[in-house]
Amino acid sequence: MPTTANAPVRSPFRRHVWPLILQNRAALFWATVLVGLSGGAVATQNIFPKWLFSYVLDVQDIAVAERWRRLLWLAAGYLVLTVIARMTFWHFGYRLFTRARENIIFALRAKFFRHVNQLCLRFHGAHSSGELFSYLFGSPLNAVMQFFQHATMALPSAIVFVLMTIALFWQWDGALAALLMGAATMSVHMMLRSRQNVERIQKEFQALEGNISGQVADLLRGNKAVKLYAMETQVVRDFEQQAGVIGRKTYERDILSHQEWMKQETLSYICYAGLMAACTWRYLDGHIDLGIVAACLAAYLGLMGPLQQLFTAFTLWGAAAAALVRIGNVLDTASSTPDAEHATRQLPARAAITLDHVTFGYEPDRPVLRDLSLTLRPGERVAFVGPSGAGKTTITQLLLRLYDPQAGAIRIGDIDLKTVAGSALRRHFGVVPQDPFLFNTTLRDNLRVARPDATDEAIRLACEKSNAWEFIAALPGGLDARVGEGGSMLSGGQRQRLAIARALLAEPACFIFDEATSALDTLSEQLISQALEHNLGDRTAVFIAHRLSTVKHCDRIFVLSGGALVQSGTYDELVASAGLFQDLVRGQQLRA
Repeated sequence: MPTTANAPVRSPFRRHVWPLILQNRAALFWATVLVGLSGGAVATQNIFPKWLFSYVLDVQDIAVAERWRRLLWLAAGYLVLTVIARMTFWHFGYRLFTRARENIIFALRAKFFRHVNQLCLRFHGAHSSGELFSYLFGSPLNAVMQFFQHATMALPSAIVFVLMTIALFWQWDGALAALLMGAATMSVHMMLRSRQNVERIQKEFQALEGNISGQVADLLRGNKAVKLYAMETQVVRDFEQQAGVIGRKTYERDILSHQEWMKQETLSYICYAGLMAACTWRYLDGHIDLGIVAACLAAYLGLMGPLQQLFTAFTLWGAAAAALVRIGNVLDTASSTPDAEHATRQLPARAAITLDHVTFGYEPDRPVLRDLSLTLRPGERVAFVGPSGAGKTTITQLLLRLYDPQAGAIRIGDIDLKTVAGSALRRHFGVVPQDPFLFNTTLRDNLRVARPDATDEAIRLACEKSNAWEFIAALPGGLDARVGEGGSMLSGGQRQRLAIARALLAEPACFIFDEATSALDTLSEQLISQALEHNLGDRTAVFIAHRLSTVKHCDRIFVLSGGALVQSGTYDELVASAGLFQDLVRGQQLRA
């Protein structure tokens, strides 16, 4: 969010939560009124001990029947006030507050998830999935939820209760009211200091928890590697170490919170002792009667609960504020590949793809591509080859605008990719990555990722073209078979054939195959190569390859080294010329 030198930066609460509160302001307003009335009803209960002394117990010269009649009326009024008025107000206020709270939390969670999904790969490379998951369902959002839960149901009632109790004390005796005001002021001051202490340790705790959540999630995701390398003992030791750290930090957090609570409790006990002394002094001097003494002591005891609720709200806000800072930092993170304000959503089906003096590095001072210029003609099949780290896969990531180049431009026809909406650009390409990801759902749902409205007939045709239908038909349930987490129920070759089927199902204008046949046996590779040969048609296809069988049939081969284009031509031209391509073939870096 742009700011001027004189414009203060708004807090994360003001930026991200306050607009959601405004969307639910009607429900929150009426809920506040109802819960406030409930607190007023509770405060009014403090009058009943005075009435009991003044009109029933400490009254002389009235008949026994009249005394009991007054007691029955007093008890009936008390029940009406507490059971009917207070509980009714509280219940309907609770319903409104709960609905508004869940709407706000849902909107905040959805906003966070939507924003994170739109952020570039630079952000995701710096933040683990476990850490981001903890933002959505771990301590940060839970801290915000706990504050809203307490604030919505306890604060309005507590505030009204405190104000009405002070007003009653002023009506009964000014000196006692002044004592109560002093005690309340000291309590609020102590709450503010406690909030600062709790917020500090909550920031430390949540940062540590997010980091550990990412590490533990990584250990769980790497379960296959753990077993392959017999790392079970080491992983358990690492987990226990992380769990021990989080346990110690949780202990420190809870002990500090408890110490702050003990300070508040101690102050309340001191104030109550002072109030008993003050009531005795005022009674002996004849300023108040026994009814007011009883009412004052009952009112203060009743006041301790709301004051404790206020203290809890202050401490919960400390945790929520720390959480909102972390959530706000993510929500305020701008994508390095944002869509232009009036982004293009239509791309020509047949157009040249041009890289014009492109320089790019994942780190600014370490370029992967250096002043690279080349053009892919419409309908051409090209391959990028070169040693590991030459920049082959980086080119495909720039074509998909997962990153933007630091210098130069990439165009489809005359359209700069920076002016194209990301979703439209990625629909322009059908991508088969080297390690395709499958969601833990059915085969049908995984294939429909590329085309949500695809029929079973269209899915079957795409699977037959990619040589995947034979193994799908053999699975129990066919297209309804579940693939497991990350496709763990399938072999590497089967996962890649499904990825190829996805790309074919989408019917894009261009294809990108990043080592698409690397996990396949020779026979499967031949079948898929034949299928691609018959189904690519006149669409542009880009291959990242280490196999001769893949690059031999390409129209042109681009040879990269150190992020620069060092050779280009057909297979026959390159293999007959001295240079890097010939070295790659002879050194079997391009495998037969």
